[in-house]
Amino acid sequence: MDKKKLSPTSGERRGPWLVNSGEARILMDRGWRAADLHVHTLYSHDVIPTASVDPLALYLKARRDGLTFVAFTDHDTMAAYDNIGWTREGLVPAVEVKILDPKNVGHTVHINVYALNRAQFDEIERIAGAARDIVLLAAYLRDERLPFVFNHPFWHEPGESPNLRAVVEIAELFPVLEYNMGRVGRINAQALRLADALGKGVVAATDTHVGEIGRAFTLTRGGTFREFFDDIAARRSRLCPADLTLPRIKEETAVRVRSLFDKAGWLYAKESLSIDTGSAILDAIVRRVARDKADGPGLSLRLLRRAMEAFSSSGVPGSLYLRSQNGLADRVSRVLESSETA
Repeated sequence: MDKKKLSPTSGERRGPWLVNSGEARILMDRGWRAADLHVHTLYSHDVIPTASVDPLALYLKARRDGLTFVAFTDHDTMAAYDNIGWTREGLVPAVEVKILDPKNVGHTVHINVYALNRAQFDEIERIAGAARDIVLLAAYLRDERLPFVFNHPFWHEPGESPNLRAVVEIAELFPVLEYNMGRVGRINAQALRLADALGKGVVAATDTHVGEIGRAFTLTRGGTFREFFDDIAARRSRLCPADLTLPRIKEETAVRVRSLFDKAGWLYAKESLSIDTGSAILDAIVRRVARDKADGPGLSLRLLRRAMEAFSSSGVPGSLYLRSQNGLADRVSRVLESSETA
């Protein structure tokens, strides 16, 4: 891909504006629509299959809380829609696609795609898995007029080395970038900076894996989902965001630990469960517990649970993860600065 100087697009520095929950409620009372467009259900490989992340429970919670639109973005599957139907009011068929393009990027990228059907999903998976070409995938999505988002742009799989300059280049392919609740504030600020420089839209979303739907969301005036997304792409949105902090890491980890060991509350067995907690030790325990039967060695599981609770509540793994994320933010800032002054 051609290297381009990163500079603000003339006339496109307006919005999106960040608002707090009180300001967001005022806008909703005035007729603005709200949406959480990045939500994982129990069908994602890294979600513990409890009732709180059942697709129907999440949908009903979203509607009770006043969200006009909600999208289930499970990893490379649309099973949630097969479960509760594809045509419920305000429910947007969606998927989170994983693609590793060795030529144009070099590390794994996640893309949310919306308003697609089964045949389009199959073709998207084919391009992502076989062609492994993000330029080709973006071209297909544009040709099909499918809304799509560059999720947590500076994220990478554990063990990968992110190509941050490639992130800046491929961001041009997307109409919208994401402000993600699972990223630290400094990284989300860099996503806003990149979107502002390129004149791209921004969506705020939870990316929740534990049922926290609507804790972060996006607002626009758009009545249909297509109008809603077009408003985001045109930078006419308002963002009610949230950032990753140590208290939030500890809170979410505590929820996951309780759910992990309370297998009586699982809706079905999920032996291949894998979770990226930011700690190799915790991740290994998760895989071990998922494989164990509910009636397995009780003492061993109780000891594992106590050890995991003590380790995670100490704040050590969370602090180490935040340190790595802030270090990444420093690297991203330097790349953006060099792109802006090139």
